[in-house]
Formats: sequence, C-alpha cells, structure tokens
Amino acid sequence: MTGTGTQNDPYIVDNWTDFMAINTDSASVYVRWADTENKIIDFNDIRPDGFSESVNISGNVDFNGWTLRNFHSTADYSLNLSSNTTIENLIFENFYINSSRLFYSNSLLKNCIISGMIQHNSNSNIFSGCGLLNCSLNIKANCEKFELANGNGFLSPKTQIVNSDIVLDAVCRSSSSNLIDLCTGAIKNSRISGKIQSNASAVVLGNSSSMSNVFNLISNKPIKYTGYSISVFNSDIAEKSSDSRESFIGVTSEQLKNAEYLYNIGFPIGIE
Repeated sequence: MTGTGTQNDPYIVDNWTDFMAINTDSASVYVRWADTENKIIDFNDIRPDGFSESVNISGNVDFNGWTLRNFHSTADYSLNLSSNTTIENLIFENFYINSSRLFYSNSLLKNCIISGMIQHNSNSNIFSGCGLLNCSLNIKANCEKFELANGNGFLSPKTQIVNSDIVLDAVCRSSSSNLIDLCTGAIKNSRISGKIQSNASAVVLGNSSSMSNVFNLISNKPIKYTGYSISVFNSDIAEKSSDSRESFIGVTSEQLKNAEYLYNIGFPIGIE
C-alpha cells in the first residue's frame, strides 16, 4: 500500500488485506484501488463461508472499476460505510445476504454496478441512508418488508436515487405495514423496472421532490407517486393509487417506447 490517504495522495491498494488494514471513520481519508491487469476480488477465495460480522469500509473509496464478487453475509449490517463519504466505480456482483442492510451509512454510491440477492426473515433495507447516483442495480429480494433506500431516523435526510437504472424482483410478505416505501427520499431521472409482489396496500415511489422517472414496474398492488413533477408508469402492468398526484401519468407499453409521445405529454426527453 502506498500514499498518505489524502485527497491528492490517496492510499493505493491492490488487495483485500491492505484495504481492510485501513481502519478509520474519518470522511477526510481517501482510498483508490490500483490500476492492475486483474481487477477482481472473489470472496469465495477469501471467505467462502461468508461473513457473520459487519465489514467496515473506511473513508472515501474509488474502486476504479474493480469487481467484488460472491460476497455472502449474515451480519445485520453487511457493509458499514464511513459517514459522509463517497463510494464510486465499484462493480459488486453476485452478492447473497441474509441481513437487514447491505450498505449502511449516510454516504453516496456513485457510478456503481450492483447485483445480487437479499433473503431475510424480517425487514430489509438495501441501501440504508445511502444516496445513489449514476448507478445500475439488479436486485432480487425475498423478505418481510423491502425498501431500496431509506433515510429515516438519524440517517441522512438526503437519501435519494438519481440518474440510475434499477431492475427489481422483490417479494414482500408482511401485511403488518400499510405501505412499502421504495425510497423515502427523492427519485430523479431514473428508470425502475421489474416486479414487486407485496401484501401491503400500496408501493410508494419516492417523496414529493421526485421527478422525471420511468416506472416500468409490475406490481400486484397500486403504486403511489407524490412528486410534483411528471413521471410516467406502464399502465399495462401496474395500477396507479387513487392518492397519487396528477403528475403521475400512465402510458401503455407501446407509448413508453415512443419518444415523441412522451415528449408531447410533457415528459422531459430529447427527440430529433
């Protein structure tokens, strides 16, 4: 490991042991993964039985396109991030967790590709307190209650999803909660597709600051949108809740493919 850990001279690491040796909660520490020919960390080689304790990720980390593969965890908080930091350029694939949280902190995940499965006998919140910017997600979940990003309590009120492409396959078994909040913050300029099977009365899609999204989402329960700015949903596969705002516009599958049609109803899309 080289570097001093500052923004202009970050720690440079190329292996998991050195990375784990950086132990700090400071938001002023910076880490960058090295440029090497092999950019893969396979946890089947490091912890084939998985983790039962939280893994602490220290400081601001630029993963520089490295792939972390086959991460398994039963810890309640699988990955603990330092507060007020940025995790970027990470490929995190084929994770499997039996946990209530995958990423935990009031931090930002930027330019990350994340795919895998969460299965839990209680409530699960994949990105607890975290914001997502320019991320691509493919998440499968089977749990009592599923939330993608929740910023309640002492966590950051700025939890939001921006410029991201998300595919979900979620089964939510609990009927004790009236609503499922996909994100308690804003969802902006994003596309969310896939399906949600729920026993709740409705699935809530972000808060009142949400805007400019496409929800191509199969849901067995009504989907609720409270954003003041326009978003569209596929009315062939989902029903709009009666208390959604008028800015939530249903379109057919064919209309969803028609850029000119979307532009004409006020959806912010560029057409030639």
